[in-house]
Amino acid sequence: MKKNVVMYVVAAIAIMLGAATVLLAQTPPPVPQTFGLYDAKFTSFTKTECLGCHVSDEVLVVRHHNLINTKNKACLDCHTLISDPTGGFTFDDFRTCNKCHSTSPHHTTAAAIARNCQLCHGSTIDNPLDGHTIPTYAVTSVTPKINGRPVVDPTTGAIVTVQGCVACHQPNATAIDPKTNTVRAISSNADTHHGTNIGHPETGGVGLCTWCHNFDQPGLAIRQCESCHGIKSLHNIQPKVGTVIPGAETAGLGHIGANWDCQGCHWSWFGNADQNPAKATVPSIGGQSSHVVAANKAATLTLTGSAFTNVGGDSVTYNPTVTISNSTTSITLTPTSFTDSEIQVIIPALLEGNYDLNVVKGSGIVEVKSNLAKLSVVPQLAIKSIILASKNVTISGSGFGSIPPADYKSGLGVFAGTTQARIVSWAPTKIVAAFQSIKAGNQVTVKTLNGAVSAAVLDAGKKSR
Repeated sequence: MKKNVVMYVVAAIAIMLGAATVLLAQTPPPVPQTFGLYDAKFTSFTKTECLGCHVSDEVLVVRHHNLINTKNKACLDCHTLISDPTGGFTFDDFRTCNKCHSTSPHHTTAAAIARNCQLCHGSTIDNPLDGHTIPTYAVTSVTPKINGRPVVDPTTGAIVTVQGCVACHQPNATAIDPKTNTVRAISSNADTHHGTNIGHPETGGVGLCTWCHNFDQPGLAIRQCESCHGIKSLHNIQPKVGTVIPGAETAGLGHIGANWDCQGCHWSWFGNADQNPAKATVPSIGGQSSHVVAANKAATLTLTGSAFTNVGGDSVTYNPTVTISNSTTSITLTPTSFTDSEIQVIIPALLEGNYDLNVVKGSGIVEVKSNLAKLSVVPQLAIKSIILASKNVTISGSGFGSIPPADYKSGLGVFAGTTQARIVSWAPTKIVAAFQSIKAGNQVTVKTLNGAVSAAVLDAGKKSR
């Protein structure tokens, strides 16, 4: 009997060493940055850092200008004037993000204080107060460790990390951002979490350190991690292109792929954790065909990303819907077409404003939603006619918005080439402007908060089509 036990142990160790060899040979750190938010910390909120998620200057300009009519903001709330040495005025800096956003704009909001993490992160994370399942039993040999544990790679002799988040989520200062194809550092887990400023009121953060750290029972610290990263959220992340089949995916891309992925978190000398049959896997929005659409007019929007549809471990096919909402509106849209990586959806006529956009799969307890995207709806900018009478032009159209401030050069107004007209009157659908010299056929450009539009001047006796 004793001989049989020894042989069994030797065989078991051999099997596990073989598994370890496979595991270590394919270790992926750092994890690919093609799903959800980039694993980066934000140090000073430079424009370069902000545009890593916020797309472009043009998109941010529209979102901020939309606050004028939708949130009763005034131009001078952001574009403040300061005296210059000539006795005139110039702009205070308004193009550096941290001039206004001096602390994290993400984790000082009412949603952050209420620990509604999913508002921005979607179902890649659990809300700490939502009552999701957190194990209450003591940690076991297959429980992931916060920092993993070091082992020797039997192939190379190198020390590597297994059995924990750090097995895959490791920093890399020279990582290439797949969106921009430029170097963008991947931060460590400690840096990305502490970079939220949660628990650090002196730096503008909210909350308490104990939201994340269990100082009373350090041996159960992983349970504190599970208040945000629970079984449901972690075991539904698989950003694969194609039908998701739990247990049969390419290793190293998610949490429900090949058996090797299970071992990355749970590997021990006593076997592997049971697989949790994924249902609706978490979708991720990586891009959209437009971030701005015209108000009161339907538009077609294309979303790109991953895991937009999947067949779950319960053999149910989970297809996407698109939700659009703000403080006054909430609608759910059925795509006209979709694949696992692209969605085509018709956006109905919406009122002016900034909207939240998510992709959602499933419903009830199996509902999962994507990371937060944004859509700005602005007045439709168009010129119907420009009629000349004497030296005045009357411009009829739509979307002109509010009159630009007259006390400083804003770059907005009515122009013929580089010559700026004097504004006689300005309304959202009609502008009267005076030039020193203007004639029929000249091209006139109206530059507004909503963009610029041009048309040719007509004599008063002529009408536009």
